[in-house]
Order: sequence, then C-alpha cells, then structure tokens
Amino acid sequence: MLLRKIVLLTLSVVALTALPARADTDAVQKLIDKMEIEALITRYVHALDTLDADAYASVFAEDAVFDVAGTVYRGRDAIRKIVTDLQKSRARNEAAGTPSPSLYHVMSNTSIEILDETNARHQSYAQTVRAGEDGRFIIGFMGRYEDELVKRDGRWMIQSRKLVSFVE
Repeated sequence: MLLRKIVLLTLSVVALTALPARADTDAVQKLIDKMEIEALITRYVHALDTLDADAYASVFAEDAVFDVAGTVYRGRDAIRKIVTDLQKSRARNEAAGTPSPSLYHVMSNTSIEILDETNARHQSYAQTVRAGEDGRFIIGFMGRYEDELVKRDGRWMIQSRKLVSFVE
C-alpha cells in the first residue's frame, strides 16, 4: 500500500509539471486504473493456484460470464463452482492415492485498454505448468484470456472472460 502511494504521488508530481490540469488528472487516473487491473489479474491467478474459491469468485462481477473454451459459466456462483469442483476432484484423487500435481498459471504479454471511467479491456497469454515426475516442468495449456472489465463501486472486476486455446 505504501509503495502504491509513493508511485501515485510520483506520477502526480510528474504529470502536474508536464500536462495541463485536466489531462493530468485523466493520465494519472488511467495509470491508477491499469495498476488496479494488473492487481486484479494477479489476484485471479493466485486464487486459482491456491484453490481459494472465494477469492477466485471475488474478481468477477456478480453477473459475469466466463467462456472456458466453449463451456459457459454465468454468474459469480457458477464461476466459484469451477474452483470448488477442482477442490473436490483433488480430494477424490488424494483419497484414491493418486494425488493431482499442482498447477501453476503464468500470465504474460498483458495488454490493458482503458475505454472510459468504468470500462476496460484486458488480454493476456495464459499457460499452465506442472512439475513432472522427473522434476521438469510440463506445459499443460497455452492460450489467451480476453476480458471485458467493469468498475463498480470503485472496484475493477471481470464482467466477461473468454479463454481461447492455442491448440484444438
């Protein structure tokens, strides 16, 4: 939180000396929005990797839509169920003596476009990796997230997300 305040203060000072007042405010707000969206995407990845269903669901708007390679989940409760189903699957595998390896999600080549005060677009490459039996990492998935974001009550959330696989 302190680092964010320092960054915002520094950006404000730089912007105040270089831009007219209105442009200054708009430029600083866009930078703040982009930082908040980056933090949102990071929370999504950490929640998924730790199987924290509540944290996972919290990054989505209440009426969000998530298209996972053609399977569509509508609403925060349905999206939360993605993680609770993963929890149950892992517990069953563990009980059967065949534990599932942990997956790690990697996001890269991120692009954020602020459309207006309450709407934005995000796109990132996404891949999952897991440790193989020999200790080397194995790529399990490679694709792209395409997001429409909304800002409600001062907080950015995913309104719609589409996961597009790079392989059939």
